[in-house]
Amino acid sequence: MQTKTKKASISPLTVLAIVFLGFGIPYIILKMSGYTLVPVNRFAPALLSSLITAAVVFLTFKGVKHRAESTVISPLIPLFSIIFVIGKAIGYDTDGIELYLLPIYACVILLCGMTLFFACVKKKMLRIILGAVYSVLIIPMFIWVLLWDFGPKPVATAEISPNGLYLAEAVRSNQGVFGRHTFVYVSRLEKSVQLPIGVLRNNPIQIYIGEYDEHEIMTLKWETNEIIFINEDGYSLSNIP
Repeated sequence: MQTKTKKASISPLTVLAIVFLGFGIPYIILKMSGYTLVPVNRFAPALLSSLITAAVVFLTFKGVKHRAESTVISPLIPLFSIIFVIGKAIGYDTDGIELYLLPIYACVILLCGMTLFFACVKKKMLRIILGAVYSVLIIPMFIWVLLWDFGPKPVATAEISPNGLYLAEAVRSNQGVFGRHTFVYVSRLEKSVQLPIGVLRNNPIQIYIGEYDEHEIMTLKWETNEIIFINEDGYSLSNIP
């Protein structure tokens, strides 16, 4: 007598946990290590983000439909979604369409995480306690995502130091309700690492903040390899690693 064996399948929650942590943690580690990935193809991040977001929505639908519960993963799904959004926001430098879509991606991911949490966690007290904690974390993130301007930040002017080690850039940044400013960043070029998918660039250090319209008259001039003049004021790079 033949017996049918049930095929083992991976839970949607498990797949989502792998996606959230797999794409979130490496970017956070990268940032903490002092580097930012600059993709060689500016359209690839937007395409990848769109595909990931669509997959997350599909897996969320499946998880809610089948009430896919995991005593370990279910309570942590919102936390994993937060890690993913943070990694996407800080881990790499891109421009174009993805910057405009980033708030949508972030809101969808966070909503999916919370939806799965309340649908799949069966213990009422656990839902109440962790739900309150996640709300305290996620609601400010929603506000930040909706109010922040993720548009491109054009470089107004740039100068390389005489020894070619440092790059100073004056960047216009319109941060919506958080204000508009002109920043000057300095990054160390020799620490850049070329990869097939892009360049690992040393995180720039902000050395100056000014009014937004200042970019129109701002001048950058290196006096030495360690001192740069922004307009008429000199700034030392002694704190640049």
